[in-house]
Amino acid sequence: MLLTLILFFLSLMLIGITTVPVFISLIVVCAVIFKRSWLFFLAAVIGFFLDLFLLRLLGQTGLFLAVFVLLIFLYERKFETQTLSFVLLSSFLGSFFYLWLFKYQMVLLQSLITALLSVLIFYVILNLFQDPTKHKTEMLK
Repeated sequence: MLLTLILFFLSLMLIGITTVPVFISLIVVCAVIFKRSWLFFLAAVIGFFLDLFLLRLLGQTGLFLAVFVLLIFLYERKFETQTLSFVLLSSFLGSFFYLWLFKYQMVLLQSLITALLSVLIFYVILNLFQDPTKHKTEMLK
């Protein structure tokens, strides 16, 4: 939970600095790792603050992020979601549709940066909190 709050405040700080949707990376990584219903609330809060900072109609981004979290949770029943490929693809598609929907420039480049950032965050979190004995036994198989 502490990690989620740190990532949340980091993404809020980066909203004003860059147009790359860092919050998509946060949502994807948290949804894949934690798989909890409070992520809908987190998506709504991030969307509210994002709409507030960017002077948009309140609720647009929150609705998009809530639907995005719902899609991730729906696909978790069909696919293995805790993989680098799922994180890469879902964050790329999520950021692509977000940037396209809200008419940003250089959509493909920003989506690619967001996807790579998501994979990096996911990889660091998995290696940071993984049990070292479990990793050694998996390598022996």
